[in-house]
Amino acid sequence: MAYRVPAFVQALALILAFALPAFAAPPAPSHPLPQGPYAKDFVGVWDRVGSINFDPTIPFDKPDRPPLTPKAAAQFQASLDSAAAGKPINDPHANCIPLGMPRMMNGVYLMEVLVADEKVVVIGEEQSQVRRIWTDGRGFGDEIDPTYNGTSIGHWEGKVLVVETKGLHWDIPINQKGLMHSPDLAVSERFWLEDKNTLHDQITLTDPQTFSKPWTVTKTYKRTKDPLNEYVCEENNRNPVGPDGVTGVVLKSGG
Repeated sequence: MAYRVPAFVQALALILAFALPAFAAPPAPSHPLPQGPYAKDFVGVWDRVGSINFDPTIPFDKPDRPPLTPKAAAQFQASLDSAAAGKPINDPHANCIPLGMPRMMNGVYLMEVLVADEKVVVIGEEQSQVRRIWTDGRGFGDEIDPTYNGTSIGHWEGKVLVVETKGLHWDIPINQKGLMHSPDLAVSERFWLEDKNTLHDQITLTDPQTFSKPWTVTKTYKRTKDPLNEYVCEENNRNPVGPDGVTGVVLKSGG
């Protein structure tokens, strides 16, 4: 006798299927590469230095000036104009959406680097984000599920960790001033140590719909003995987004 699954059970299964997080990790190789001998030198807690702009050489009271396509330039200028008028356009991060890549590498909080046999792990204190850079020889695979931090594949060129990231959500700005990107964004990085206490990350963004040519900036981080703390965005969120889409600021405590 056939058993009929109740309609509410079918509906619940469908909801759960869509609610489950996307699994972005590509399959492991049958013959994994060993971890790079210099990976352990990256381990530790790091504090970003420089301007909070995506280009750290530009003061925060000035906007980033990437090489933009006309459409992207108009979008970015509209965001800047809205902020100047006191009505900053909705930044999804204000509603606790993750910073995502590449913006998490520009966070104002600390980050920690850990190393395992098959990957380098970057943990951002802000929203406790976790980024996995696979270094065991695996590729991207045939399909990449879009996620906020994307899929990152790395390899070692001597003491330099070279990383390619694809499959990024396109609903979060690249910077704090509202520069958006398309689903075609690809992020290339080169991590290296200037000395044991100074880490650099050269980031190149390629997206033909957004940039007229690749945009390259270099981030610098200093080693610190401070630990990462727990960060829960949903608890006491100070930047609610109003019905008009404007990001607000709550300065008083208690509701």
